[in-house]
Amino acid sequence: MPPRILHSTWYNDLSYPGPHTRDPARPARQPDLEYQPDVKQITGAGGLIASVAAGSIAAALGLRPGDTIMEIGEQRLRDVIDYRFAIADEQVSLHVRAASGADLRYQIEKDPDEDLGVEFAEPLFDRLRTCNNKCPFCFLTQMPKGFRKTLYLKDDDYRLSFLYSNFVTFTNLSEDDWQRIERQRLSPMNISVHATDPFWRAVMLGKRDVPDVRDQIRRLGAMGVDVHTQIVACPGANDGEVLRQSIEDLVALYPTVQSIAVVPVGLTKHRFDGRRPTTIKAAIQVHETPDWIDTNWEPQPLWEGDEGRRAKDEGQAHPSFFVDGLSSPAPLHDPAMGFCSRLGAATDVPLRCFTGEESARVIDLIEPIGARLRDQRGMTFVYPSDEFYILAGRPMPPAEHYDDMPQYSNGVGMVRDFLDLWARARRRLPARLPQPTSLALVCGSLVAPLMEQVAARLSKIDGLMARAVPVANQFFGEMVTVSGLLTGQDIIPALRASGCARALLPRVMFDYKGERTIDDYSLSQIAEASGLPVALAGDPDELTRYVRALTRTDMR
Repeated sequence: MPPRILHSTWYNDLSYPGPHTRDPARPARQPDLEYQPDVKQITGAGGLIASVAAGSIAAALGLRPGDTIMEIGEQRLRDVIDYRFAIADEQVSLHVRAASGADLRYQIEKDPDEDLGVEFAEPLFDRLRTCNNKCPFCFLTQMPKGFRKTLYLKDDDYRLSFLYSNFVTFTNLSEDDWQRIERQRLSPMNISVHATDPFWRAVMLGKRDVPDVRDQIRRLGAMGVDVHTQIVACPGANDGEVLRQSIEDLVALYPTVQSIAVVPVGLTKHRFDGRRPTTIKAAIQVHETPDWIDTNWEPQPLWEGDEGRRAKDEGQAHPSFFVDGLSSPAPLHDPAMGFCSRLGAATDVPLRCFTGEESARVIDLIEPIGARLRDQRGMTFVYPSDEFYILAGRPMPPAEHYDDMPQYSNGVGMVRDFLDLWARARRRLPARLPQPTSLALVCGSLVAPLMEQVAARLSKIDGLMARAVPVANQFFGEMVTVSGLLTGQDIIPALRASGCARALLPRVMFDYKGERTIDDYSLSQIAEASGLPVALAGDPDELTRYVRALTRTDMR
């Protein structure tokens, strides 16, 4: 099987810290902004090589960054998954197009487990599968205009679910996709369910005639594919008895379904350029407006064999889009994709965030089911996200409640993880610093009480004054309280006003490479603009290492 590459899935992380590595054999889980493909690097020609490992087979062949691996044997490569399967052999035939344009062919003998030693610019080599849903809570319709195009890309690609643990809806698969999942046994898959009742799932996806997700999960189970599920809950819509039924339906699909996370809807002040649709219907309709389509859709490159292309010069007003597989191209604004008014009065439900009292009711609905399953199966299985507990003012469950934390990157168990890690890491803090200094611990307002406890402990170190600096999110709106959506432009004035000599920023507010914030600030730009030396901390161990480093002469 291809190696799993674990990354985050959504913007709903809420902790100041990032994760730690629980198993040294597995990559660290990083609950940061989800992986964003660069469609300019997805050409349809094969895998563009970004780097070549020294001493590798690829280096011995003379392969270089900029070369493209087009085929292995008779397999034209669609993505890194195809590549992993194709090289798992003793004899490999390689077709490469060099950056110079020359076609090169190689015959290789190697150990079946031996990699060629290349990293690709993008894991997908052919067209990214885009989203044909109109979810009322879609984050992309809540982004301001003018940022890098990848932030507005509506991806819903099952391959990214396998590779990066992205949650996808399974509403755009062709029969070929299903056969490939079975043939390559791409497991596990992460599915956004939102509701198992077909009507309510149609409401939550903003379209008619959605596939029955229960049947899809059964089909995956017959293939031997495991599934992790999430429900984004909206108050007054898919919560209450709709939520209870969804959970029980998914519980009945065990062992194919391995876990269920329930997370609260997140809304920003923009909600389509500041117009703030007040109902689910209005939020769905945003997806159908030419303004949204023209402003935010980035057409993908076209290549030979692309059956769905309809060039603008052929008279189409908007880029074409694949509906229910690759064989039925339709314009994005086509009412046949599911106009929300046909879903009835249910879409007139107000679109809003959960209150503390409502969050408590969600917890009270879910926890008894989890307790029952723990008695029956030895696992909790269904988890409210940490944000529900914080909103309700409830204490976090113990670590064993979260089993092996299968929904960690979905904001489930992060706070408990932090508390337990901090309890151990703080024992390694120094007793004193050689020179007095002050330290700002930047965080979102949601976890400010937690970071105030950390700051209080750090301030017991002789020579260190630490303070939590919760930053109100002016960029997205103060209802957005998670650390992962903090922006450089909001943090800079908060640092200037903090009175501290240095600052630690949450690693989770930067992209998955740790290079830039959602509003395109780098760490060095924040440092220069705030006038403070700044660093990133992803977990209590990293925070503790930073504080211990302050005891060195060269850090003063």
